[in-house]
Amino acid sequence: MRYAFVILMFLFAASSLLADQSDSVNVSVTPTISLTLDYDLQFRTAYYSNIDYTSAERKSTDLFSQYLNLNVIGKFDKRIEMSAKIASYGFSGKYDNAFAMPYEDKDFAFFLETAFLKFKNEKDFSFPYTIYIGKQEFHYGSGLIVDSDNTGLLGAEATVDISKFLTIDMFASKVPNENFNFYGVNFNFDSLIEFTICQERNNSGFLYKKGLSTKKSVDSSNKIEYDNKTFYDLRIASEGKKYGYAVEAVQQKGRLSKDNSEKVDYDAYMFSLNGAWHGEILKKDADANILFTYSGAKGENCFSPTFAKRYNGLQRVGYGTLFAANTTDSFVVIPNGYYGINTLGFSFGICPFNAVSSGISYFLFSASDVPADAGDAGFAKIYGAKADLGKEFDFFVKYKYKHYFDVIFDFAFYTPPSKADKVFANMDSSYLFQLGIISRF
Repeated sequence: MRYAFVILMFLFAASSLLADQSDSVNVSVTPTISLTLDYDLQFRTAYYSNIDYTSAERKSTDLFSQYLNLNVIGKFDKRIEMSAKIASYGFSGKYDNAFAMPYEDKDFAFFLETAFLKFKNEKDFSFPYTIYIGKQEFHYGSGLIVDSDNTGLLGAEATVDISKFLTIDMFASKVPNENFNFYGVNFNFDSLIEFTICQERNNSGFLYKKGLSTKKSVDSSNKIEYDNKTFYDLRIASEGKKYGYAVEAVQQKGRLSKDNSEKVDYDAYMFSLNGAWHGEILKKDADANILFTYSGAKGENCFSPTFAKRYNGLQRVGYGTLFAANTTDSFVVIPNGYYGINTLGFSFGICPFNAVSSGISYFLFSASDVPADAGDAGFAKIYGAKADLGKEFDFFVKYKYKHYFDVIFDFAFYTPPSKADKVFANMDSSYLFQLGIISRF
């Protein structure tokens, strides 16, 4: 895959040179330059009653947080475009390591989220393509294995339209300040079927947990020789006016080497199913969604993509507003020994008034491999889970003023698994009250 990408970059340079020569010889070109500036400001205040189930002490947490980005887009002509996004985020209030995110360590410091050059070739070229060079957002499918979490990765991407029905994307990047390479290729068939192959080659000497390096950790068990993973992802999805669905299956291969004697051969997989309905109830716009994910695990031989979608610049995101799970980990801190998070969920939303929407969600969480005394899986036994991981109920109300301004109130209530009292350090339920304001221009 790496060599194919280098070849494509060479073709890009050659075709660009030929296009420039053609312009200078045959055509009188008048450059058209335009500049666009937009910004996105997000603010929230939140209260968490309990988020750490490895501590016997119930700790409440209240905070303010803010995320700002300024995006500048310069278009030189129909072929060349430059984009640069400057961002800042920060917390004010009480918080601990559970709120760590992959951004600048200093709160409210500005950093370069993305900065890349986009080049589109001439229409009469055999295969239309687009090249992206620089720090950019990578995202494929539903973000279960590839997403940049609003922080960007330095690298290059090439999109080639082979035909009306087939588009190929190739990408390559490196994690900043680490010996960690990430690259792959994506085949998109008529926007219906996607097949992605990508590789992570972590030679940084440290594990990544929740998408974050453990380099600064004092725990020596986080040191490794290498952690190499290869993912084969097949996704089939369709979105109609009334119904939509997405089915995704991923296989993970590779090896984790902690030292010469301790190695883990990866042979894990993940499956997800989403169904959506859009329509009217009592002449009001409404929608409903169902979700099921299963993540296979046998100890550390578990489905564990480093670059899965976890953060949005403001907070941890995932299944459940509070628990915020993906197939690997969660925002809520749970005891060691749980591997492979599975989710069964349902949500319903309705717009009772103009510009106002509201909805509820309910999630059941379970694990595919668990520590001793973790209790019973209950209903989750049906799909092979080993133990219950609790449940969550969410409620939201949102006011939207055109495209420019949103006010969102969230309430989430998480209940830990009742039979895990020998593993969970405390068994208190946790709830979240959250008010968010989003403005964009």
